[in-house]
Amino acid sequence: MSMREDLLMACKLTGNLFTAGVVVVAVTIGMAPAASAADDLSLRLDYLPQGYHAPLFYGVAKGYYTEQGINLRIADGKGSNASLQSVAAGNDTIVLANYATMAQSTTQGMPIVAIGGMIQRLPDSIIALKGSGIKSPKDLEGRTGSIPATSAVYKLFPAFALASGVDVKKVKMVQIAAGTSHAALLQGQVDFTTGWAFTQGVQIAKHKPIEAPILMADYGLNILGVGFVVTRTTAATKGEALKRFMTATAKAYREGIKDQEGAANAMFAARPETEKDVVLEQFKLLPPFLHSDSTKGRGLGWMAREDWVQTVDILQKYFDLSGTVDVDKVFTNEFVPTQ
Repeated sequence: MSMREDLLMACKLTGNLFTAGVVVVAVTIGMAPAASAADDLSLRLDYLPQGYHAPLFYGVAKGYYTEQGINLRIADGKGSNASLQSVAAGNDTIVLANYATMAQSTTQGMPIVAIGGMIQRLPDSIIALKGSGIKSPKDLEGRTGSIPATSAVYKLFPAFALASGVDVKKVKMVQIAAGTSHAALLQGQVDFTTGWAFTQGVQIAKHKPIEAPILMADYGLNILGVGFVVTRTTAATKGEALKRFMTATAKAYREGIKDQEGAANAMFAARPETEKDVVLEQFKLLPPFLHSDSTKGRGLGWMAREDWVQTVDILQKYFDLSGTVDVDKVFTNEFVPTQ
């Protein structure tokens, strides 16, 4: 006989059925398992909030992370290197970082792993003002451009020129102070510059109309962009929490894309210093960059091995990548939801 049945029998023998009911309820409550505590996870962005971050704030506001038993705290970033150093030091559970930067960091012994891609189609593009006549790569010949020497695309431009049939000898490049190439374009000092089509392109277009950005990915050059990164220790010890995080994140992007204004509002509420109209426009242009040709039809975050192989190959050829990247250890789809 169970403890519950024993207590019922004892109470019935005393003739006190009311007491029996109370005791049974009390025992039932006492025997119920305690609700599990939510996991506190911290997520550091790669940079200050921009349009592609909006669904993360939307997911928090809508309770998608709470539904998965997660208390998520989002902190702003100061660049991929800083975010990777933060997660490696144990200051953050998860970070967003550029996967090219992450791959380079693994060759230096940083014990990190990619757990879900966000931007998987290279957004780097050629940006020129409306009326410039720069609508295709060949239009760059005979023109003047400026690409920050410290940017990754500076090293990628020769590969783009080769792939698109541009004679680089016919393109004049000028070097100006870091961070001023977009201003130089707006002021007419150069004919073109580079930037992410759906972020910097939108910011430039807010001041002056631009031609449709010329995407480098359209010419066979694709490097994986930004994604979620954790330490190997976190991957090994917090696997269930990471699965729930990625499930909530996939829902946040799926539902946020349906409610773009709501996603922009959620980020603006959390970060009032952002420009909501810019955030909304950036977010509207995001969906084509969430998947590569190899991951179309897959859920958010799923990564293809061939994309990692191509990324590493390009890094070795054009970015002087030193050391060896073990493609089969640098990423995992273990925590990505199947749908």
